[in-house]
Amino acid sequence: MSKTERSTRTSITRRRALQGMGALAGAAVAAPWVRPAAANEPIPIGMVIPFTGATGAYGPEMEKAARLVAKQINDAGGLLGGRQIELIIEDSESIPTAGVAATKKLLEVNRVEAIIGYWGSPIAMASKQLILDAGKVMMVSCAADAVTQEPHGGHIWRFQAKSTQWGPAGAKIMQQNGQNRVAVLAQQNPFVISMVEPFRAEIERNGGEIVKEVVYNPDQPSYRAEVEEVFAMEPDGVFIPGLLTDFSSIVKEYYRAGFTTPITSLSIAADANGKFLENVGAEIAEGVHHFQPAPPIDSENYKRFLTEMGESADTVFLFAGNAYDQMSMTALAIEKAGNADGKVWTKEVMGLANPGGVKTMDPIEALDLLRAGEDIDFIGAGSDCDFDDQGDQVNRHFLHRVIRDGENVKVQVIT
Repeated sequence: MSKTERSTRTSITRRRALQGMGALAGAAVAAPWVRPAAANEPIPIGMVIPFTGATGAYGPEMEKAARLVAKQINDAGGLLGGRQIELIIEDSESIPTAGVAATKKLLEVNRVEAIIGYWGSPIAMASKQLILDAGKVMMVSCAADAVTQEPHGGHIWRFQAKSTQWGPAGAKIMQQNGQNRVAVLAQQNPFVISMVEPFRAEIERNGGEIVKEVVYNPDQPSYRAEVEEVFAMEPDGVFIPGLLTDFSSIVKEYYRAGFTTPITSLSIAADANGKFLENVGAEIAEGVHHFQPAPPIDSENYKRFLTEMGESADTVFLFAGNAYDQMSMTALAIEKAGNADGKVWTKEVMGLANPGGVKTMDPIEALDLLRAGEDIDFIGAGSDCDFDDQGDQVNRHFLHRVIRDGENVKVQVIT
């Protein structure tokens, strides 16, 4: 399917969305009553993910994974005695304003029971109150701690490690590489900033020190001043948590200036499904270390997922597995509750995901077990799908890779 076809079918512009909101607001005053769903009426589920902008590299894989689950379930007879899943996907454009417009459209036009996806903490933060006010369910692939910190009544589920868990992983990598006197060049972003202090604490706990810390704004025309300020300190290494576009520009400035201090970054910046290497070339990218919360790449569950996705056995999907798990968990919770109302079925998520039942990854097998009266422990493609009381995933691990000769080479898995 072409990008144009997908956009035509699943996305409307922000202008049209806002126009639709105005019309709906007037209609809501005149007719607040909502017709109960018919027994064979589709169950609308929304998804907000990026196809364009700085994080657009990840939207297609997330869409493919979510549609895979929806099709499997629909082909097997659907939910609640035959109701089909209707998956409606909108482009966040990698920016909060577009994400909010997409969220409003899904809630008020499509009347979805949940919105999954949400790659990007600023987008999730800007959209979450709309979902909570509507009494629906939000499943996110973003990391900023603030997304789940405030009370949300069990309506937000994070299919990702919190950003405070990322910082210590980066510190461990750098100190394993003999880098104890380090600097930080971090993007101004709630996701990034919340990982910096845990990074500092881990460095200092193991006898290291932060010699310089600089925060930059995304989408600057130049990062030369920030690069020179940080690298002129001649640290053992520099941690640069950011996103693809700004990181590519920073590394080009670093290379032009002739600096050689080792760099450690995030895989969403230094890989982005190969986009970083395309942006800067193998020579400039050589030796960059990067890491990311990752699926259990050596597990049979993950290998099965790759087969279903039609991908080679060495493919590393950082976010597609999360989307697969979100769609699966939504469907299982609806079936378990016997009700498509988000306020009802969200209460079933913890019991379906955490240990205590029959372990299964296959959503169709899981539905069969539920219908047979069994308790299940759903094991996802992106993670084990275990949650704490705040809706945050636990037991996530990180994949550490380094760029060598134009390839991303696995170094280790950090647990």
